[in-house]
Amino acid sequence: MRLLFLGTGAADWPNPGAHSNGGRRFSSMLLDDAILIDFNAMSMDAVREFNVDVNKITDIVISHPHGDHFDMKTIEELAMLRDASLPPLVVHVNTKAIERSQPSSEAATRLALVGYLPCDSFDCHGYAFESFAANHALEVPGELAAHLVATCPSGERLFYTLDGSWFPSRTWNQLRKAKPVDVVVWEMTCGTLYDWRVCEHCNLAMIACEAKFLATFGFLKPGILMLCSHIMRAACGDMDQMRKEVNEAGFIVAEDGMRFSTTA
Repeated sequence: MRLLFLGTGAADWPNPGAHSNGGRRFSSMLLDDAILIDFNAMSMDAVREFNVDVNKITDIVISHPHGDHFDMKTIEELAMLRDASLPPLVVHVNTKAIERSQPSSEAATRLALVGYLPCDSFDCHGYAFESFAANHALEVPGELAAHLVATCPSGERLFYTLDGSWFPSRTWNQLRKAKPVDVVVWEMTCGTLYDWRVCEHCNLAMIACEAKFLATFGFLKPGILMLCSHIMRAACGDMDQMRKEVNEAGFIVAEDGMRFSTTA
């Protein structure tokens, strides 16, 4: 499993432009050069800065259709950059959001939109995805957020938890019965702060609690790689101190452009 973080910031980060320069773009990640998880208005700059081969990308999976995770105009731009002879780029997004996300006539043949709901399973060219309900409200009635588990062709499994606060009880019960995962990307919007945004997001103390619970039930493998993303700018005061506290708790603070690789 190979991961590239195209962005690791929450919605309060300004756009750094063509070069991240130590800043953070809105959160987005590339799995095995082929599957994008979330893609937003800042993501094309990251694609260019980190030399992503767009012709290897087959699918985009959107965790939820908030603007810092999903931008149709930018997805169209990516689709139009791919070789025209390739099959359409498949975009998996909340079913309700498709109603407001139809591609332009120019990009219509380059994209295929496929709806899903939390608790649905779906295939992304050999990558098996499971989705789980997230505790994260959206403004458009009927639109829903999901946590994601991706099983790679190698058999390795990734748990991607952006965005949400404490897992709903239904999700807890599903995860404790699910097959173990090898890597987790945790949402740590609030960093090490005790901030009001924990009502819909997490801080380090919360994800440490969730990780301990999930490890007890065997969902997290021993020695698992646990990465923290979606960090708000307001939490990034003393980054050295944050990294120290996060590392001591068994996690790693992800940064834009970071790459991680595991072996099955």
